[in-house]
Amino acid sequence: MKTRHLFFSAILFTLASCGGGSSETSDEATDSTATVSDLPASLQRGSVEADLSDYFVNATITIPDESRGEHSITANDFGETRIKVGTIYDVIIAELIEGDLSSHIQMLNEDITFTNEIVEQGDDYILYKSSIANSSIDPVFHFYAIKTFDGIAYEIHDYNEEGGYAESVARMMMESVNYMKANNNPS
Repeated sequence: MKTRHLFFSAILFTLASCGGGSSETSDEATDSTATVSDLPASLQRGSVEADLSDYFVNATITIPDESRGEHSITANDFGETRIKVGTIYDVIIAELIEGDLSSHIQMLNEDITFTNEIVEQGDDYILYKSSIANSSIDPVFHFYAIKTFDGIAYEIHDYNEEGGYAESVARMMMESVNYMKANNNPS
């Protein structure tokens, strides 16, 4: 079964790179149009673009392709958009109601359960490690970003019901968010 899936994936990749066909997956995910060299290494292979304009966000995001898990993009009644690919990618996008990046960092510093250490910080994002002091539980990693599209600020973060992710997975999600592009026409 995996061999067949890999064979068909190779055919689709060949057709897409030659311009001879297109492959549309569920939930608006389409072949990536960004040049491979523009993307970070974690997104250069096995990724597709997903248009989020039908899900409250007038932007396109690069996510792992279906070889890494089933795609699911949903929007709830509270205006949150959730993008999920298997168990390795789970991102929530919601309109920012209040606060900013520094208020989120302050909240992390005041956390009484976890010790949070910022691993990487940019103008509009952070990647951080959460651990419990004197615990045998491994640290987990998260990201938090604030992005603006069409004049609307969104808070974007990972989601995991079991706690967090390995650093490489959290970093891949963060890089995916950092390479989001606004769509040309507001919906």
